[in-house]
Amino acid sequence: MKLQKIDKPTYQARRSRIQWTMVAALFALSLGFAELYRWIFVGGESSLVLNALGVATGAGIVTFTLFKLRYTEYFHEVNYVWCLKQELNRIYRKSAKLDQALAEGTRDALIIKLFHVEGSRFIYDLDDNTLTMSELVKELDALRDKAANMNPPVSVDDYDPSLLVNL
Repeated sequence: MKLQKIDKPTYQARRSRIQWTMVAALFALSLGFAELYRWIFVGGESSLVLNALGVATGAGIVTFTLFKLRYTEYFHEVNYVWCLKQELNRIYRKSAKLDQALAEGTRDALIIKLFHVEGSRFIYDLDDNTLTMSELVKELDALRDKAANMNPPVSVDDYDPSLLVNL
């Protein structure tokens, strides 16, 4: 996985539209299916189980639709950020081993850590999450200095998900 250039306003607008559409579709489908199930099975009387089944059906349809549409052009930015967040989460789950390998001076560990911090900065910037940005930039500067001093130099483009397996 490589870090790509994402147009921030386009990403934010599409993410917002997708989220609001998901909420509206979930609301309409859940309510519609709950009413349909209640009308078919209990003649319109209230039923918690059928209401829950309506919500589950609506959630299933919305989820299925999102998974079918995620590789379309409109979803490109949102899907890329979603995949990047998953990759960063995979790295975070191995942070204990990563920190140990980084302390030993392992080249692959430096590549992974550099990708993790650079990817986190990228995501924070896209989502306008500036609370811990200053700390992240300091850590990123230190990692970049360390990467530039390695022979041969290390860059974020050297990252490959298979590096995590060998950690």
